Amino acid sequence: MPTRYLIRFDDITPGMAWSKFKPFETVSDELSLPYLIGVVPDCQDPSLSVEQERADFWPWLREKSLKGWTIAQHGYTHVYATKERGLLGIGRKSEFAGLSYQEQFDRLSAGKDILVREGVWHGVFMAPSHSFDAHTLKALKALDFSALTDGYGFYAYDLDGLVALPQLLAQPLGLGFGVETICLHVNTMSDAAIAHRIEFLKAHHSSIIGFGEAISVEAPFDRVERVTRFMSHIALRSYRLLRG
Repeated sequence: MPTRYLIRFDDITPGMAWSKFKPFETVSDELSLPYLIGVVPDCQDPSLSVEQERADFWPWLREKSLKGWTIAQHGYTHVYATKERGLLGIGRKSEFAGLSYQEQFDRLSAGKDILVREGVWHGVFMAPSHSFDAHTLKALKALDFSALTDGYGFYAYDLDGLVALPQLLAQPLGLGFGVETICLHVNTMSDAAIAHRIEFLKAHHSSIIGFGEAISVEAPFDRVERVTRFMSHIALRSYRLLRG
């Protein structure tokens, strides 16, 4: 079975680069593409405010939710508290990893309350900088989250009682199997990069799936899932170490 693609957008906030996001929204409307978007419930990170804030932010999110987009809770305030890499060993800073269980629970709960109040909580977590630890997972389960968009490999797997859908790439590889979650940060994308991604979405729209479908894609054999998870772990960690 060919590669399926999940398109993920990080750092969705009222003051994001809406002008850069517009082409992606347009092609989604044209081709009915279901995106995964990471919403910061109470953004206090000034680096994520790059354009005039959208007054209809929450109604816009409710509209996208009704259209089949999946809304992930992207942290709470997106302000980093530690320099912990977390369980995945990827990021160099964290909003959660390294804090006590109660601190993490309180932050996650406050973020969830905002999304619930606005009618856009889907029970999916997206850790800023890919950094979370065992306390984060415990708090997520206590708060009834069911899944997170992170991990190694190309198939969803169980991570301490949560469904982890791996996210490794910013550019598609087209390996010919599994699910490739393509992570995009529109705030920092060039016009050329946006145009290139739009071309990809149009050319591969039949292979683009939503989060719910992505977590149901199964490896042909259990060993395939475990091997791809191990190999991608080694490859990505080695690459990041060499890059410094």
